Parts: sequence; C-alpha cells; structure tokens
Amino acid sequence: MSSDDFKTQVRLKLYELFLGTGQCPKMTDVAAALACSAADVAAAYQQLADAHMLVLQPGTREVLMANPLSAVPTPFVVETQADAGTRSWYGNCIWDGLGVIAMLQGDGRVLASCGCCGESMTVSVDKGKVETKPPGIVHFAIPARHWWDDIVFN
Repeated sequence: MSSDDFKTQVRLKLYELFLGTGQCPKMTDVAAALACSAADVAAAYQQLADAHMLVLQPGTREVLMANPLSAVPTPFVVETQADAGTRSWYGNCIWDGLGVIAMLQGDGRVLASCGCCGESMTVSVDKGKVETKPPGIVHFAIPARHWWDDIVFN
C-alpha cells in the first residue's frame, strides 16, 4: 500500500471513530482499528498535519483539530440532530462550527458569543437556511490566506 493510501485510510478512520463516538479517538485507537502500529499512525498524522489536514497537539502529537471538529472544548458548541437525538461537538471557530453541520448534512446550531461584546449568539441551520439570533454577521478579522500562519490562535 502506498503512503498516500495509508494516510487516506488513517484520516478516514479518524473521522469515522470521531463521528461514531462523539469524541476524538486516541492515536492508539486509530492504530487498533487499522491493525497497525501507533508509530505508523503517528507518521501519517504528521504528514496530514504538514498538508494542513490535521492540527496536532504539541508534545503528545495527538489530534487537536480534525477540521472542522475540535478535539478539545472551544467557545463554539455545535448541536446537531440525529436519529438518536441531539449530539454536541466543538468547532474551532464559527466557520468550522457551521462546517460541522454541513459535514453531517443536517440541521443544527452553533452556540457562540459576539467577539466584540460577549453577547450570546446562536447561528442555526434549518433545511439549508441560516439564521442568527440575535441578528448579526460573521466577521473574519484575518484574511483566510493567513489562517494557517498560526491556526490554533487565528
């Protein structure tokens, strides 16, 4: 199997486990699911991070961001509807919060707050229609071409 094929398998398994359990799997969980070594998964994670497909946690090299999903709590709580009921996720930013809803191809909402005043805001997606309460706009202070300059803090 080529390195690219293995990276793709690792990435797909990571998302499959993340979506199945509702939390980011450990590297060892991905390795066990693929019947390979954690070192092989770690190498694939690094290649995926180098290609801006994942963001790894400093030190442990576990996944921090599998965009649009965050492995750690953030101020962008995403609630989606599934057959089993409401599920919660964390987005890395408002863009990723909406991306979680789009990725799951359903309805949902992002619970966030205004970056200027801290007022609670909800951005809902219902049958493809986006609505904010209270009414507002999404503002990106940094152009998208600079997001990866420091993706964790931008």
